[in-house]
Amino acid sequence: MNMVGQLLDGRYRVVQILSSGAFGQTYLSVDTRRPNHPQCVVKQLRPPSNTSTVLKTAYRLFKQEAEILEKLGKHDQIPFLLAYFEDSNQFYLVEEFVPGQPLNREIVAGKSWSEEQVISLLEEILEILNFVHSQGVIHRDVNPSNLIRRKPDGRLVLIDFGSVKEVTTHLGEYDTEFPRTIATGTPAYMPIEQFQGNPQFSSDIYAVGMMAIQAITGLPGTDLPKLQDPSPSHTGEIVWRNRAQCSTNLANIIDKMVCHQFGKRYQSAEEVLAALSKIRHRQDSGNSAQKNSISTDKFRSSGVNFANSGMRFWLLALAGLGVVLGLIILFSYWNRPSPVKAKEYYEQGVVKSRNQDHAGAVQAFNNSIKFNPNNAEAFYQRGNANYDLKKYQESITDYSQAIALNPNYYLAYFNRGLARYDFNDKRGALEDYTQVLSLKPNDVDTYYERGIVYLDLQDYKTAIQDFSEAIKLQPKVAKGYHSRGLARAAAGDLQGAIGDYTEAIRLEPQETKALYSRGRARFHSGDYKGAFVDYSQVIAIDPNNADAYANRCSTQLNLGAHQAAIDDCTEAISLSDKDSVSYNNRCIAYLNLKDYPKAIDDCTQAVTVNPNDYNAFSNRGLARNGGGDVQGAIADYTSAIGLNPNDAEAFANRAKIYQQSNNYSSAIADYVQAIRINPNYAAAYYGRGAVRRSLGDKAGAISDYEKAGKLFLDQGLTGGYKDAQFEIEKLK
Repeated sequence: MNMVGQLLDGRYRVVQILSSGAFGQTYLSVDTRRPNHPQCVVKQLRPPSNTSTVLKTAYRLFKQEAEILEKLGKHDQIPFLLAYFEDSNQFYLVEEFVPGQPLNREIVAGKSWSEEQVISLLEEILEILNFVHSQGVIHRDVNPSNLIRRKPDGRLVLIDFGSVKEVTTHLGEYDTEFPRTIATGTPAYMPIEQFQGNPQFSSDIYAVGMMAIQAITGLPGTDLPKLQDPSPSHTGEIVWRNRAQCSTNLANIIDKMVCHQFGKRYQSAEEVLAALSKIRHRQDSGNSAQKNSISTDKFRSSGVNFANSGMRFWLLALAGLGVVLGLIILFSYWNRPSPVKAKEYYEQGVVKSRNQDHAGAVQAFNNSIKFNPNNAEAFYQRGNANYDLKKYQESITDYSQAIALNPNYYLAYFNRGLARYDFNDKRGALEDYTQVLSLKPNDVDTYYERGIVYLDLQDYKTAIQDFSEAIKLQPKVAKGYHSRGLARAAAGDLQGAIGDYTEAIRLEPQETKALYSRGRARFHSGDYKGAFVDYSQVIAIDPNNADAYANRCSTQLNLGAHQAAIDDCTEAISLSDKDSVSYNNRCIAYLNLKDYPKAIDDCTQAVTVNPNDYNAFSNRGLARNGGGDVQGAIADYTSAIGLNPNDAEAFANRAKIYQQSNNYSSAIADYVQAIRINPNYAAAYYGRGAVRRSLGDKAGAISDYEKAGKLFLDQGLTGGYKDAQFEIEKLK
């Protein structure tokens, strides 16, 4: 079954397939319950059979895997688990989407990495694995495609912890069609014990070693298995040194990482890191020795000239040396630590910051730090100035230095949290805010900011807890209630959200954000009159709020006030003509007034602004059909379906046109699709019943009309129920 376009758990819309296997698939999806529909990754597990034993085992292991991911996701370089759920005996994990590119775009065939690059790569991956292994977890599929170079910080993130592989390996014990010997992992990076179904922690270390060989040799990953020892004894060792330029020290480490016998490998990532650290120490010492050697050679070369120069040269040389020494002493004196100068520059920096001269402030704090490098406050203030300049990396470095000098500097932790959040390091921000609360347990701003981070990470329960703490500490601040309302709405608690928005409005009646948010919550609760009142209040306070006009237009449509809807949408378009929603809603209003040319114009404008607006294509199809352009309508419905394969309305509307054109087979096919997408689509059953009646399928028609009648009645649509009953009576 094609899952693209499907809505999972009533929330996650599948956008595309990322990977597929025998037991499940991984999808790129969007969260439809959050503003701007942020991307996430949904992993699906399909158990190999539906027997009770298999399903019970699958659920147990699936839940266990979710708990493992929840624990691992606390690491900054491992994706965060957002949710997990079950649907129709299939299991789903929802994880944070990591923007960036996989490491296999960097480790490419024909391009050999330097030794320094390989050591850095090994250290970064092994640091992550050290944490993973400390939690009792073996990744089992470490390879370049499962490491993402994250934007914007450029750090590696380890993905795909194989929940599907973990569960299915166990499931095979209960189903002879899927034997226990199925290997888990990517063959080129798998050691022998993993092929045999007996992975060790050192199996992951083997995989990292193979990646190092791939990088330093420039070989394609597919050629790695060809490096195994070809000798008759077939020891299984990897023969690669002749293909790379590499020091003996590093080569020895890599060889031990990829040793055929897992007992002879490094037994922990920490051991490998310690060995790599020794290499770096040797390299640093070697570089220093080389510099000393070069200096000595130069001195000896000069000695020949000295022997032939005479006393005059000696005197000139000594005089020059004296000048240089004098300058060095003068420079050292000028730059010696000076608390007085440090304070003067510090105060200059503070004044410049107050005057919004942030660049000048940075320079002043630079000078202050030069004269007193142990003043945590100077680093903190320079961090603030860099933050105001949006130099987030520099500000994070400054706050870190302030913390190093004063580990209890809670303001530095707090501001570093702000900088990390703006730098898209949300995990780092969480760590900093949590540290602030350990130093200052009742800091209301920290609870609020941490709640914002949890809200962004879709951990709504924890976000609500933090906002509640902020409200408890400061019950008369509106933003705490408003933010908790957003978290509750995202979690599906619309009534709780409305209550929070109402309290925020009571505290700040002129603040439009809470009014607007309450209008949206009321709209989605079906309280269109309440939504209309809220949007009207927003407009009264802020007459240039295009979003409020656009949303009131939608509300007017649902209230049947089509001309009023046109007026609101027109105002929204005059304020912001780049929003397809306003054009689309005005198209619907004209459609209801049967002004088909204007409806077509507006829907055309909507798809011009947003070519992916499937609703606009579908609505233009209605307008074209109403205006007699049958082929144009079919083309629009087809475009809508192409953009959103789960658009039941588009299938049903296209089916009506096929039905009117006596193309009954196509009409039946489209009605079937509409019903598949929405099993409670009464009008689709009614339409299919009419087609079956035209085809002489009396029993099929009666069955569809009966189903339509029941659904119409359940939905309170008594007119539709009566129409269905009338058709049944005619057939009987």
